[in-house]
Parts: sequence; structure tokens; C-alpha cells
Amino acid sequence: MITLMLNDWQRIWKRRKTMISLLIFAAIVGLDSLFLKMQQMGAFDSVSGVPLTAQNFPLFLLKEVSFFLSLIIGPMLIIDSFNGEAHSGQLRLVLIRPISFGKLFAAKWLNLSILLTLFLIVTFVIGQSAGYAFKPSVDWQVFRNPEQTYDPTGAFLYCLKAYGLFLLILLAQLSVMALLCFLLPNPVLCYLGWIGVAVGSLYATDALSFLLYGIGSVFDWMEESGPAVRLLPVLICMGLCFAVTMVGWKRRNWVN
Repeated sequence: MITLMLNDWQRIWKRRKTMISLLIFAAIVGLDSLFLKMQQMGAFDSVSGVPLTAQNFPLFLLKEVSFFLSLIIGPMLIIDSFNGEAHSGQLRLVLIRPISFGKLFAAKWLNLSILLTLFLIVTFVIGQSAGYAFKPSVDWQVFRNPEQTYDPTGAFLYCLKAYGLFLLILLAQLSVMALLCFLLPNPVLCYLGWIGVAVGSLYATDALSFLLYGIGSVFDWMEESGPAVRLLPVLICMGLCFAVTMVGWKRRNWVN
């Protein structure tokens, strides 16, 4: 399993678009940091906001770049890893060897989850650095709930928790997209299918709204009681789509 992951990890970074995507994303994070530098307030939604400080800067930076991660760069890298290799014939060359199809799918999923985590780490590190460089530090920080205050350590952990919740959403989106890649081998159709699923989930049930409004859902979860219950659809979506795709990978004949 470790060998499969290492080999797949090497193929991921051999593709130019992976490094180019990371560089473009880092540039977007930098530009959004400069944008937030000029702002006085950070908005959770259209009606609530707080003054921007060094302590809450990473949270609002995540809000600015979340769109690119969940709807552009993330889907592009996921589709490229699954469908791109299948179209180029690279996947067939890998699978003609006596290896488990299911284990290879799991290795790809794990590597992509690590890659998405890396993008979030870049955002968090730049957010922390830019926050203390551009905005004043405060002794007590307020987030969406004005009655709850946090010292700098508490504010740091608050932002870290928000990033962790957003990572769970990205992993759920990864599982959904892996299933779509299996069902729709054409990369363009797969991306359009992802957009359709994300938008269509709003009409199906509010519990799946995190697929499109990722960071908005995180803001809601951070201020509500019973976050474990609210996360249940995310975990079910992640696990169910992963399991279904795993079964599909095991049953499909990839070498003919």
C-alpha cells in the first residue's frame, strides 16, 4: 500500500499542472491577503461581520480562497488524477501489473487528501503570517457569536478548527468526485457533473449544502450546538461515495 502511494505520489508531481496549480494557488492566496489588508471588516455573511485583526485573518482568508479550492483547483487535480491517467493510458500501464485495483484507488484517494491538506496548510501559514504583518493584534477576539470571546490562543485554535472542518468538506467532495470520475470517464463531462451535483444538492436537502457553500457551512457549524450531528451528512457522503467507488474499481476491467 505504501509503495502504491509513493508511486502515485510521484506521478502526481510529475504532471506539470500539479506544481503550476500550487504556485497559482499560492499567488491567489497572496493577492487575497493584500485584498484583506485593505479591508477593515471581515464578513461571515451579508448581515454579520467583525473587524479584521491578526487573530481572525486566517479565517477570512480561507473564506476568500475556498471557492478556488472546492470548485476549480481541487476538482481539476482530482479529475486529472483519476480520469486524466485513464485517458492518457498511464493508468492501464500501472494496472497491467499484479496489483489490487481497490488498493490503487485507496492510494489515489489518500494522496489526493494529502494534496488538499497541503493546499490548506499553505493558506493557513500565509494567513497567520499576513495577519500579524498587516493587521493589529488584539487581546480578546470575537467571531460570529458576539457573546463569546477568545484570547489569542483560543482564537488560533478557533481558526485551526475551522480549517479542519473545511478539510472534512474537501474530503467529502473528493469522495463524490471520485465516484463521478468512475461514472463519467470524460474529464469535461465529469467536471460539469460535479457542478451539477453541487448545485443540485441545494434542491435535494439542506444537509448537503456544504457541497456548494463549504465555508458558509463551516461558519454555521462553529456557532451551533451539536456539531457532531451536523457533520453526519459530511461523513456519510465521504464514506458512502468512497465505498461505492471502491467496489466499482474492483469490478471494472481496467486493462482491456
